[in-house]
Amino acid sequence: MFDHHAILLIGASLTDSGFDISDKQVTSEFEFFRFDTLKIDDVRVLIKAAFIKPFVLATKTLVIETTTIAPEAQHALLKILEEPPRSTKFILVLPSIESLLPTLLSRLARPAQSVAVQYHTNDVFTRFSEASYAVRLETIAKMAKDKDVLGMSELREGVLWFLEQKRNTVISDVLHSCVSKMNIRGASKKMLLEEIALTLPLP
Repeated sequence: MFDHHAILLIGASLTDSGFDISDKQVTSEFEFFRFDTLKIDDVRVLIKAAFIKPFVLATKTLVIETTTIAPEAQHALLKILEEPPRSTKFILVLPSIESLLPTLLSRLARPAQSVAVQYHTNDVFTRFSEASYAVRLETIAKMAKDKDVLGMSELREGVLWFLEQKRNTVISDVLHSCVSKMNIRGASKKMLLEEIALTLPLP
């Protein structure tokens, strides 16, 4: 079985994530839950399920597939992940880490996924990440002046791709915070992108 009690997989589903559980089903009883949006009432159901002991095997694993998680549900989920039952493990499957709170993300391990799971970036982000700090800031200033929403969106998607490849905690936390805030109405996308520009490591 995986060492950590809670892991995060990226994909539209467990199958899509490329993570193989066939050998783990010998030692753990699996229960599957699927939600479009995981809400706080759903988390209460999961908590009850987590405290029911496995019937035969030593552990049970709750597989939670969801498209997104409501903020209040993330706080509730965080509590059970901080103090989980000893016999229960969790697999959380999401298409992206974009909506996760940094505190919840920090409680989830990220195992290596199958090489069949492919991530890709885009030309806008590639040029941006390979540029100097000065060129990055000039690019953002031009996007803001031209109201280039598509370009900003492609940079944001590129940062999400970058976060899937890297495990540097300090850099990842800053970038994740910036990307998350870009969805907030009224947030200055220019300022957030400038912070991203100065946080991304130079090539």
